[in-house]
This record gives sequence, structure tokens and C-alpha cells, in this order.
Amino acid sequence: MYYIIGLLSLLAFGASAAPTDKNYFADLPKCSTEEDQLGECVKQIFNTLTPRLKDGNPELRIEPYEPLHLNRTSFQYTSGTVNGRITVRNAKIYGFSANRAKEVSVKVNGDKVKFRLVTQMPKLNIVGSYKADMQVNQLQLKPKGEFNVTLMDVEATTLTDGEIYEKDGHRFFRLKHLESKPKIKDLIIKANGIFADPELDKVALNVANQYWRDIYGIMLPETRQFWQPLMLRMFNEAFELVPIDQFLKE
Repeated sequence: MYYIIGLLSLLAFGASAAPTDKNYFADLPKCSTEEDQLGECVKQIFNTLTPRLKDGNPELRIEPYEPLHLNRTSFQYTSGTVNGRITVRNAKIYGFSANRAKEVSVKVNGDKVKFRLVTQMPKLNIVGSYKADMQVNQLQLKPKGEFNVTLMDVEATTLTDGEIYEKDGHRFFRLKHLESKPKIKDLIIKANGIFADPELDKVALNVANQYWRDIYGIMLPETRQFWQPLMLRMFNEAFELVPIDQFLKE
């Protein structure tokens, strides 16, 4: 999701700049507003820009996104006997350049728009630092260290409701609702600093890697209330920069 938001922002800078390389976006298609053609057109734009933008373009002031840098993000978690906060800092995310749209469908009713987007990545690797303040039953834990998480065969299905509106003589798109359901085939967790004893770290990681599906199944819905509104806000901030007129046929 961070990648898609970044992609939209990069495209906005490219579209609003005075490019010296006028052919950089010239081959992107103009999309028909017919529903049976629009989804395939959006898919083509997505899959064309993904590899092209990964190294950036200094002349267009487009920054590279591989790896994608995440300075800081925090999540609050509460479920049963476990509660606390986890903060991630200085994270680098690798693998977005291989992301591809498999399916895109669009439903348009007047100024109301519904999107369904299915994307696929072979592998996503995230490295960085973490700090947590957790309570498990009566046990207080404050782990701090480095982590390296690899997600294999990542498929994300994203459903959105939005609307088209006009501003300054141009048409823009705004999301009203967003729901994303990521699925992964395998997950490998490496970390240190969970416990003071490195041997206990190994035990904890062995358990986490063995039962990651159960942990993932619990954590994803519990943390959705924090990351899903953030995604919605960041999407709309990016969409405000990109008039959709330039990608639509008259």
C-alpha cells in the first residue's frame, strides 16, 4: 500500500513538472470510461509504471522507491491477555519493483466509482529497527532491536469506494472507503533483542516462524483499525495532486 501511494505521488510530480524528457509518460494509454475497458487500461498503466519508476528520474524530480524507506510507524495492539505498542524505525522495504496488477475491475455510476484491485509480489523483504512496550498476562516486556522479515508470494486484494469531483476546471478522484486483504504464502522472521538472553530469542523466533499463520491471522484484523484509515488519508493526499483528466479519453 505504501508503494501504491508513493507511485501516485511520483506520478503527480512527473505530471506537474516541466519535464525535459517528454517521452517519459508519453506511451501511457488514454483510458476509455467504458467499464469493460477501463479496468484493463488501469492495469496496463500500473504494470508499465511499476518497473519504470523504481530507479526514479532526476530530471523529473522523481525519487527512486527500491528500496522504499519508512522512517517511523507505530501500532497499538490489544487482544485478550496481550496489549501494547510496537514502533518501527528506519525500515527499508525491498521487492515492490516486482509488484504486478493481476486483476483490475471498475464500476462507474455517475460520479461514484468502485475499484477492485488484485496485486501480486513474489517476495517482500523488510529490514529495520523496532521497539515495543508489551504486557503479556502479568509479564511486562520492552524488547528493542533489529528485525528482518521476508514475506513470500504476497497477494493483496483491495476494494475501494470513491467519487469523482471537479476542482479548478479538472476532474479528481477521492476515496470514501478502502479495505485491503493481503494474503501471504510463507513468512520468515529474524530479530534480536526480544529477551536479554539470546537463547530465549532463538526459542521465541522458532515458535513465531512455526505458528506465523496464527499470529498473522490475529494481528492483521486487530491492527487494521490503525493502518487502514492511514492508508485512506495518504491515498487521498496523493489523489489531490493528480487530475484524472490526463488519463481519460475525451
